[in-house]
Amino acid sequence: MGKDSVKISGIDFTGVLQTLGMQKSTGVLRVDSSEDTHYFLYIEKGKIVGADSLPKRLDERLGNILLLQGLISRDELHNAIRLQKASKRKLGQILIKYGFVDKEVVEETLRRQLMRIFYKLYTAPIKRYVFDSKEDLDEGARMIPPIPIENFLLEIATVIDELPAIRKEISSEDMVFEVSPKFDPSQVELVADEEAKPDDSAHISSLELHVLNLVDGSTPVERILLKSPYNEFTTLKALWILKKKGFIVPSQEETEIATIIEKMEVEPSAGKAVFLAVLSLIVILASFGALFIAKLSPFYTYIKDFTSYFVLK
Repeated sequence: MGKDSVKISGIDFTGVLQTLGMQKSTGVLRVDSSEDTHYFLYIEKGKIVGADSLPKRLDERLGNILLLQGLISRDELHNAIRLQKASKRKLGQILIKYGFVDKEVVEETLRRQLMRIFYKLYTAPIKRYVFDSKEDLDEGARMIPPIPIENFLLEIATVIDELPAIRKEISSEDMVFEVSPKFDPSQVELVADEEAKPDDSAHISSLELHVLNLVDGSTPVERILLKSPYNEFTTLKALWILKKKGFIVPSQEETEIATIIEKMEVEPSAGKAVFLAVLSLIVILASFGALFIAKLSPFYTYIKDFTSYFVLK
């Protein structure tokens, strides 16, 4: 912790941001979660200008997201990464400088990923906040047009209110959905986004239809969130609405796995017996393997010496 670093305690994440915003602070807010993930928020004069995380760097995800959305080719991404390593600049800066992607596209993609980090911060168990005050930020810290902290808090307030209900239905981003066999496009009318209602299975909005087209029975929610042209919360909410309407269901394979796990939880003794049997078999095979190697050790020693003789010669 640097001499200008301050460990913050006694207030929640919203309170920390409000304090930094009111004080027009400049520096880096580090947030450590108990999941061994570290988040970094870059703040300049009370405005958010960037974010990052470890071990998954925002810069690394940027290229994959643009690739998934078809905004850049694999060859272009490889060339950009090569140029980035030579210049040691941010990938986004390289993509813009050499004309691989427009500046607006990079900024919007980074902004979406910044919001993703904030969603994580509001749901992850936090261990500590540390603010490293600075006179000025490094050039690479400025990723997006500045967002006043008070504006950001207003924007995310709705998300925080609705996210718990959505997470009850979509508990993990590893979940995989498929289009329900009962979904009949001929029986559903396409309406404008503002006219669609979450509990109206007779209509589907263009946004919901776009997200529905990303559901294929094999792609996990996390990848759908990355591929979608909409921000993470909008896409996640669309999946939730599609599930409520019965248009999508958990994939058959995922349902079968969940059933197996549920049975093991209901019948722990059976699961434990299987585990012990497998463990015993591994121990027996390992013992025989060790004995076999020990028996052959003179042979291996002979071969080793024989080979070494010719190498030395």
